[in-house]
Amino acid sequence: ERGRLAMLFSLYASSESQGDLSMMPKTIQPATQATPFTTAVNFHRRFKFQPRRKPNPPRKWPMKVGDKVVVIAGSDKGKESEITKVYRKTGYVMCKEVNMKTKHQRGQEEGETGSIIQIEHPIHHSNLKVTERSVYQKPVKTEETA
Repeated sequence: ERGRLAMLFSLYASSESQGDLSMMPKTIQPATQATPFTTAVNFHRRFKFQPRRKPNPPRKWPMKVGDKVVVIAGSDKGKESEITKVYRKTGYVMCKEVNMKTKHQRGQEEGETGSIIQIEHPIHHSNLKVTERSVYQKPVKTEETA
């Protein structure tokens, strides 16, 4: 038995030194890499349905509906306005006559011409500064006697 092992070992060693790999055990070949086009397509597909605005709301909201604010950054810098709606999840705020966008509206009925209208869009809370706080009063319960 020792003779056999010595013979096999000598065959294996001699074949390795000559570069012949026929005596080597067979291994599983790794899968071929994907083509670069497939990789690029999958890479862009990954971001297709991501939200455009990352939610970054403040922990404690510095403003609420009815507060008077001044825009401190952006195209409407210096404008004074009032908050009409607060989007707490995203950190955006809707103000009167601030961040106006043009919307091309199609005619609703047959033969009606379309129109171009100006609509307000939300603005990030970090671009606003509160100048005057609204006075919020809790509703008072009234007891009615029958």
